[in-house]
Amino acid sequence: MTSVHDHTKRRADVGDRYRLTRIAFDVISAFGCLRAQGLPGPVIVRVLAEHGYSSSSVHNQLVRMVQRNILTSERLGRVSIYRLSERILSGFMDISGDRSAPAFEGRFHSALYSIPESTRMLRDRFQYVARMLGYRQLRPGLLLSFVDLSHDLSAQLPAVVEPGWCEFATIEPEDSATARRMTSRAFDLEAASLELPPLESALAALSLDGSQPGGGQPEMSLVKFFDIYFQVAREVMTHPILPLELVGSDQPALRFRDLMDRCNLEYYLRFDQQILECVGSDSAFDLIEWLPVS
Repeated sequence: MTSVHDHTKRRADVGDRYRLTRIAFDVISAFGCLRAQGLPGPVIVRVLAEHGYSSSSVHNQLVRMVQRNILTSERLGRVSIYRLSERILSGFMDISGDRSAPAFEGRFHSALYSIPESTRMLRDRFQYVARMLGYRQLRPGLLLSFVDLSHDLSAQLPAVVEPGWCEFATIEPEDSATARRMTSRAFDLEAASLELPPLESALAALSLDGSQPGGGQPEMSLVKFFDIYFQVAREVMTHPILPLELVGSDQPALRFRDLMDRCNLEYYLRFDQQILECVGSDSAFDLIEWLPVS
């Protein structure tokens, strides 16, 4: 199999400290594909070998993900068991199928901040954590959310010291039309709508327009499939479900989640048995911590 490191799009991810890189996503996807809450390092290496990653690149990535608090690690004899951190688990509820929409109570919860270039690393961390929690930027220095996330944001960050500052407040739009415009701008609904057609076309091709899931493009490799899977998952994580009274029931966020469901079905039909057979022969297979059967 051609190494994924031959692809420019993956090399561009290297060194981007706060964005979820492609290899990090592929590591996380191994937990979902195996329906596991804890995976031994050798099993993760085996799964990602199917994606085209070398053993050394996976080991290096696991170290970085533990350092970034994306994974936790526990030594068990000669093997390390990796688990998703609580922060990542909560952030991936959308991918697992959560469809709950917040209510709009007539006001936005906001974070107003000013963090100078001299403390850029703190500013980057602030923006990253805020986005992971659910804030979106209306304009520079002003973040919006539909729920009060001030405690969660403060708890995950060191104190913002002078000359930087951060304050939390509520913003009450003049009317519902203003609230809809602010929502559209902050949550970038126009850009989201533009991302939908190519992804919907890709999933339609895989399922023969929905008539036969798993029946289209039978030659598609696991790597090519996860190119699509990664794009859909990234859109799910980028676009949270918004109040129906502001954006309607046909909002992009819900359509992205429908695509995620279709991706999961396509994976199960095409590659589930392949991956189970791949890891089943590994000596660390018995150390997998499976998720409870619901």
